[in-house]
Amino acid sequence: MTAGSPGRVLWLVRHATAVPDPRAGGSDHDRLLTPSGRRDAEALGRRLAGDRFGLAVVDLPTVALCSTARRTVQTAEAAGAAIPAELDLRPALYRATPDELLDEVRTVDDGVSAVMVVGHNPTIHRAALGMVAERDPDERGAMPDRFPTCGVAVYRLPVERWRDVAAGSGTVAGCFAPPFD
Repeated sequence: MTAGSPGRVLWLVRHATAVPDPRAGGSDHDRLLTPSGRRDAEALGRRLAGDRFGLAVVDLPTVALCSTARRTVQTAEAAGAAIPAELDLRPALYRATPDELLDEVRTVDDGVSAVMVVGHNPTIHRAALGMVAERDPDERGAMPDRFPTCGVAVYRLPVERWRDVAAGSGTVAGCFAPPFD
């Protein structure tokens, strides 16, 4: 995709490694990143600001839709600080299905050409697998069998409006996993 061309770029990011249990009195929603998770998210941000995984500047997300869970917010803040992407907290992403994740993406303003969604597994992995056409085994093969913490999948979508995004319509621009440095 070049500047001014139709199409959208969707980044799917699984939150970085979190502690297994919340602080006393907290819930799953309150779990924080581990030190290694924070390092991975910060390294992702440096990579986005540096070589961008070989993607064009126009492909970088300018908005990050993020679950309200503490670990996803920490991941989005650390990764997005270097680009910077506007953080848009979406409570619906906390326990979203892949279809509900796409519903959130469809609400993005059409002035935004690239968006990042920071969420949880298994939703992020299932959404990532669902973005490519079932009939295209080469594209599906680009996705890993599992989606690691702080993993990233990037898709090019042949739509001019976010509301037209559909499962099975993307092509894989890249899949990346830590370590990013």
